[in-house]
Amino acid sequence: MDWSQLPHDLLYFISKKLPDLSDFIRFRAVCKRWHSAAPVSDPPRQLPWIVAARYGRPSTVRFYSLSTGKYYSFIFNEVEGKQLLGSSHGYMLAFDPNSRLLSLLNPLTRKEIHLPPTDSDWHRPVRPLYIGPDPVQSGDDVVICWSSSDDDVLTVGLCRPGDQEWKKIQISGGVNGQTYYNGMYFVNESKTLATKVIDTKTGTTLSTIPPLICTTTGNPRGLYYLIMSSGELLGVYGGKWTCQFIGDYEFEVYRLDSENKVPQWIRIDSIGDRVLFLDDTVGFCLSTTDLKGFKGDCIYFIASLYDMDGFSDYPLCMYDMKNRIAQAAEPGPYGDMSSWFFPCIS
Repeated sequence: MDWSQLPHDLLYFISKKLPDLSDFIRFRAVCKRWHSAAPVSDPPRQLPWIVAARYGRPSTVRFYSLSTGKYYSFIFNEVEGKQLLGSSHGYMLAFDPNSRLLSLLNPLTRKEIHLPPTDSDWHRPVRPLYIGPDPVQSGDDVVICWSSSDDDVLTVGLCRPGDQEWKKIQISGGVNGQTYYNGMYFVNESKTLATKVIDTKTGTTLSTIPPLICTTTGNPRGLYYLIMSSGELLGVYGGKWTCQFIGDYEFEVYRLDSENKVPQWIRIDSIGDRVLFLDDTVGFCLSTTDLKGFKGDCIYFIASLYDMDGFSDYPLCMYDMKNRIAQAAEPGPYGDMSSWFFPCIS
C-alpha cells in the first residue's frame, strides 16, 4: 500500500486522533499530502501540559505532557529578565518589571504579541483569565487581572492586540473565583460571597447570584473556582490550601440553577464524562468524549504539600468525584509554576 495516497478525508480523520502535539507535527512532516490534510489551524484536541519549571540562562521553560508522560524543554530567550505569570490557550503572559510592559509569548512558535502596560506594581500578581486561541487572527479579547495598591481592589483589564490601553473593571472587596465567557465576567466576591455577572462592554452588573449556603453549617460559603462548561456555570469549593498529605484535599462541585426566579447553587455529586483542571488561579473543563482513554468524573490539580521542615512539593493529583478520594496522578515536583498550558502551533 502506498501510504502517501491515502484519501484526504481518512488522513484528516487520523490526524484528529493523535493524542500529542509532537505526533501531530511528525504526521504533517511525512509528505505534502499528509501536510495538507492536517492544517495547523485545526489540530487534534490536546490534553494540557503543566508549566513545570523555569531555570538557567538563557531561560529554559520546562513542560510536562499529560498524554505522553514526557518533559519538553524550550530555550526561551524572549523571557530573559521577565516574569512568567501564567498561561491560557497556547500563550504565556510575560511581564517586564523594568519597562512594566506585558506581552503574550508562544514558546513553540516564538510568536510575541505586545500588550499595553498596566498600573500594577512589579511585585503584585498579574494573571491571565482568558486569551483567545490566536488573539491576532480571531480578534478575541485578552483578559487579565491584577491587584492595585489597595489589596481589597482587583482590576480586570480587557484589550485586543493593537489597543493602546486596557479597558478596566474594578472589583472591591477581593475575589474568590472568577472566569470570563463570551463577553461576560463572572466573579465570586470574597466579602459578600455572592457571584456577580458583569457585562465587560459596559461594566454594568447584569445579575447578582446569592451566595452558596453550606448544608451542614447553614453559613454562606465562597467558591474558589468558577468554570464554564458547555454554557453551564460550575462552582468549585476546595483545593486552595496547603496540606501535609494528598488525602487531605477535598472538593465540592456546584452547578448554577438559573431556572428558578432566584438563581441558586446546587451541589452535584458527579460531573459525568467531564474532567476539571485547576491551577492556583483558574480552572477549565474538558470532556472525555474528545479525550479517549481518559478517566472522567475527576478533578486534576497540582497540590501544594509541606513537610515537617517547611519545604513544599507540587505533585500532580487527581480527585475522584465518585469515591471522594484524592491521590497522586503523576510524580512531582513541578517547581513553583503550577499552571496549565495548551500547546499551540497555529
